[in-house]
Order: sequence, then structure tokens, then C-alpha cells
Amino acid sequence: MRKVFCATLGCDKNLVDSEALLGRFAIKGVQAVDDPEAADIWVLNTCGFIEAARSDSAETLRSLCDAKGERTLVVCGCWSQEHGDLIRERFPAVDVVAGVGQFDEVVAACTGTGSPAPSAPSGTGVFPLAGPAPQPIVGDPMAAPYVGIAERPLLTPGHVAFVKIGEGCNFSCSFCRIPLIRGKQRSRPIAEIAGEVRRLAGRGVTEIQLVSQNTSDFGRDSGENLHDLVKTLDGIDGLRRIRLFYLYSGVVTADDLLRLLDLPKVVPYLDLPVQHASPRLLKAMRRPGLSRTSPDFFATLRRARPEVVLRSTALLGFPGEEDEDVAVLADFLAEVEFDHLGTYRYSPEPGTSSAELPDRVPEEVILDREALIQGIQEEIALERMEGRLGQDHEILVDRILAPDDLAEEGWLDLLDGFEAGEEADGALRQATHGAGPLAVGRSFHFGYDVDGNVIMPAGNLEPGRYVRGVFRKATATDVWAEEPAGEP
Repeated sequence: MRKVFCATLGCDKNLVDSEALLGRFAIKGVQAVDDPEAADIWVLNTCGFIEAARSDSAETLRSLCDAKGERTLVVCGCWSQEHGDLIRERFPAVDVVAGVGQFDEVVAACTGTGSPAPSAPSGTGVFPLAGPAPQPIVGDPMAAPYVGIAERPLLTPGHVAFVKIGEGCNFSCSFCRIPLIRGKQRSRPIAEIAGEVRRLAGRGVTEIQLVSQNTSDFGRDSGENLHDLVKTLDGIDGLRRIRLFYLYSGVVTADDLLRLLDLPKVVPYLDLPVQHASPRLLKAMRRPGLSRTSPDFFATLRRARPEVVLRSTALLGFPGEEDEDVAVLADFLAEVEFDHLGTYRYSPEPGTSSAELPDRVPEEVILDREALIQGIQEEIALERMEGRLGQDHEILVDRILAPDDLAEEGWLDLLDGFEAGEEADGALRQATHGAGPLAVGRSFHFGYDVDGNVIMPAGNLEPGRYVRGVFRKATATDVWAEEPAGEP
């Protein structure tokens, strides 16, 4: 049996694409494996959102080219969507270059089944796909990828899955290439998504994380709406948690979000990317709904649901950004108190209107501003984490760490952070010295793969199990917990 290994770069939406591609390979009898050495087909699913992501994609691809031997090497995703010709020129060892959503063509090219996109065979006998450069080859990535997606191999633990509810974005943010790469918003039908989630729940998935380029815009193109979707999913047997990502305050109201949080299985966790707080910069970024990117909007959510966890992102170094704008952002963060905040640096992207703007911010200044914002956020996050100490929460176990894993994967440094400055209790002291094993999981406060973790003694726990844990110690990103008597 042929075997395929897939490395995924970039966002969780790209992870779903990788899973979908592996599912199509499985239909043709090709087994997905975690060990690249065991595979005879290697797939790199790339990210091309900003220059740093493209550089990361190129560096990873270079390593794969050096090690591929006789394997078939495939490059797909956002980077190759737009730069296929460049990839062929710079990396002649690549056998197949594909854009987003071209799953069947990739499988056909690698297995000799079906009809790959018209092109002359390469020297290896594998069909490269039609070159995407210089124009994007968006077409309709939604046309085929969702066939059989519920049976896809999961690249997450078997109890949690990302579910992509749409593709593309109708916004025209001046810094973002996503509409050029992925096209306009196309929402999946509610019935189709519900069918996928039912089958995932039947496979043991108890938590789903809903993602898309713009989740809050779901259904605007199809006549359906996000609340009806989530309400439908809320009624699916076996499902215990629904988590929402990529909501935009400029599109939804606080009442919209509170109605979603009223659904029993929706966890009180909202991902609301703001990108900045300076009205002048938000206008230049062409961000929608400027009046809702305000502390009052988030205060409304917290007044109604004090336990709600708020996650966001901030973009530093947009052209024309001044120290005064960063001060506005810092004051905004201090007032809103996000629980989690990711930052990234501006990149002038070809085809975006901001790439033509003057007053570029020097890279060293951007780095300093990002460090400043990260430092402010770390203090905020730590204070909010410490405010939960002594609380008892339901935790979903994601994995068990054996003692050897603690040192090899860097967990000991994290454990050291829990006891810094104060005497550790017995269980934590043993864990810090590698006694293990430990359970790594998440309460509702943490999204899978994007936030921190809850760490606790493993005892008889196993992945996929829900257990109660009392928060005992915290860093800005993670929590040490201990299991009380009983479980949910």
C-alpha cells in the first residue's frame, strides 16, 4: 500500500484542507501516516498570507527537496496558488504543484488515477498541474473538496476537529490578499455542515471549532445565517463543545454574539480579530464597522457574560503608524483585557492597496512596537489567569505526556514557570523533576492549537476524557490544575 505524509503550514483552515486531501488519498487506497520516513508521497500544504509565511514555506520546501529521494513531492495551498511557476523554477525536485482545493487533481497526479489537469508530464512521469502564476487560479475551491470530508483523517486528536463552514471573504481590507487567493465568500449549506458534524460526532469528536475566513459573514451569500447553523449543530448528539473563531465585530452585534453564547454547547469563548484600535489606521486598513471596534462593544459582552473569554489579533507596522497610534492600541488593550492576543507584523502584499501607501514603518520600529504590545498583553493575560486560581472547571484531555516527553518537547521549562518565585506543591514539584506522566488538556478558556493548555497529573486519564480540575497555578498562557474528587 502506498503511503502519504502531509506537512501543513499556516492556519487551521489550511489544516482542514490537508485533512480533506488525505481523505481523497484514502479513497484511492493511499494511507496517511505521521512518519515522513514511512511515506512514499510527501505533501507540503503551504501558507502565502504574508512574506514571512512565504519564506517559511520556501524554507520548509527546500528541506523536503533535499531529503525526498525517490519520493513524489507535492506542493499545494495558498503559496502555490499564486506562485506555482516560481516554485517550479526554484525547486525543480518538486513533482506536483497545485493550488487550493485541487485535491482530486493531486491524487490523480500521484496515483495515476482519474484525469489530472491538462499539462505535459514532468521528467518524473508525474503530472504537474496547470501553472497558477502570474494570475491566481481561484476558480471555485468549494466545488469538490467537501465530498467525503466527514470521513477524512483528522490531524488533530480524535476528539476535536476543525470544521470549515465557508471559503473566501467579501471584505476588502487594504493589507490582506485572502480574497485574491481564496476568492469571495462562499458559505457551505447548513445541511451539509450538519451532516459532516454528525458523522464526526459518530467517530468520537466531542468538540468542534468552527472556522472560515469570516465566520460572522456566514450565510450572507446563501440566505442562511450563523445562528441557525450553530443552533442546528447544538442539537447534535455526542457533541459537547462548539467553539467559534474568526468573528468580526464590524459584522456582528453584541446581541448576535450573546444569542450564540446562549446555546448550551457553545463555550463562552469568542475570537474577534480587531487588528488595531486607532480609528485613523482602521480606516486606512478598510476595516468594517469601526464603531464596534471599541471598548464599549467588548464591555457589553463582559457585562452580560462575565466569564466570556475574548481572543483577538493585532497588526503592527501598518504604513503611517505612529507612536500615538500604538499608544491608542495599548490603552484599548488595557481597557478591554483580552484573554489571548496574537500579534503579527505588516507585510506589503502585491495586489493590495496598502502596498502602494507611503510612510513605511522601519522593520526595527515594528519589532519594538510588537514587543511593547506583547509585554502589555502578557501582564493582562497573567492577571486574568491568576484571577481564576481556585476555580473548578471541566477539562478535555488532549494528550498524555510520558516522562521522556517532558524534556524532549520543552515542557519542563513551562512547568518551571508555574513554580517561579514560590514553593511548588508536591505534585507540581514531582512533575517539574520529570516524574510524570502528565495530562495536557483545555478548559473552555483555551482553543485547540492556538492558545495555551491546562496541565495536570495524568493519573488514569486518557485523551478524549472530560475531567474536572481546580486551577492552582498560572502563567500568562497556561494553567496547572489538580483533579478533585469525582468528574463530570
